[in-house]
Amino acid sequence: MRTARQQRNSLRLRAGRKRTAGLWRCAQSSLIPRPFCASSTIAIAVLSVLACFGQTIPEIRYKISAGDLTSADAIADEFCRTAGPISECADAVSWLARGALYLHEPARCVTYLERSKDLTSKLLTRAKPEDDPYLAAAIGAGIEVEAQLLVREGQRNQAIQMLHTALDRWQLWSIKARVQKDLNLLTLEGRAAPVLPQEDKGKPVLFFLWGHWCSVCTGQAPVLRRLHEQFPELAIIAPTRLNGTAGDNEHATPEQEEAEIEKVWKNSYTGLEDVRHPVDLAAQLAYGVSSTPTLVLVDRLGVVRLYCPFRMSEAELSTRIKPLLVNHTVSTAHNPRRTSSVP
Repeated sequence: MRTARQQRNSLRLRAGRKRTAGLWRCAQSSLIPRPFCASSTIAIAVLSVLACFGQTIPEIRYKISAGDLTSADAIADEFCRTAGPISECADAVSWLARGALYLHEPARCVTYLERSKDLTSKLLTRAKPEDDPYLAAAIGAGIEVEAQLLVREGQRNQAIQMLHTALDRWQLWSIKARVQKDLNLLTLEGRAAPVLPQEDKGKPVLFFLWGHWCSVCTGQAPVLRRLHEQFPELAIIAPTRLNGTAGDNEHATPEQEEAEIEKVWKNSYTGLEDVRHPVDLAAQLAYGVSSTPTLVLVDRLGVVRLYCPFRMSEAELSTRIKPLLVNHTVSTAHNPRRTSSVP
């Protein structure tokens, strides 16, 4: 079964192949000089870079994870210089901005962010993020990095306002969910859960927001099973969504994908057969599930006590769950922040 990253890379590689079809023809025909073709050396050099679309970003990420921003910069610079101002270049530069932020180099982060924003602004005059996953990734990353920079500079309210503005502007799932995630990280804990099924009000609830394509999610399954056994009074809900795939089928019908969801849950989440795992796009968006798994803990009053857009250990979750199991004597009617929500 393919992971989400493999699926994204597949889409990106197909886009790259379409984009380079003309260059292939040019390179192949360069043995016979033609006025409309570049020299064979240039054509093949450009082609060799474009053929590695799916490898450039992982290599940049690897260098960043190793703390080597200089090498990551060199890789991105060579790629962008050879391939030109294309969306893959914007995505590569956006990773440099994230890397500089991660490595506590704010000045370099600002430089990369401005460069990435300039590239995406120009690309948007002739392309749509709905048709270009690299462009969508660069836009989402730019918004995320800018918000984090504002927070680090003590401008939390400005970051929140900026994220609200971006949330209103962008409708593409990958961008909107990512912006909502960043907004949730700043504002959700301590507030009423945006989505809470009626039948679970008054209970402590653990939301496990997952995807059937997500191998990291299945790695969390044993932890969920042990928590389910240890804390039977804790309601666990596992909302998911459709992404158009089912195993190796990249053009699955909703019926095929729903069957895949049931198959994955049965085979990979043993001991959790009684846990509801509905297709719930509203929950996935409200909780900003741009990465899976996302974990959310809600107390008996319907207030979010934990928001975590990545996997957690059993010890970490247990520490956060135990305080929520204490019986509350305060009625939910006296909680001024409690709002009604739609399941």
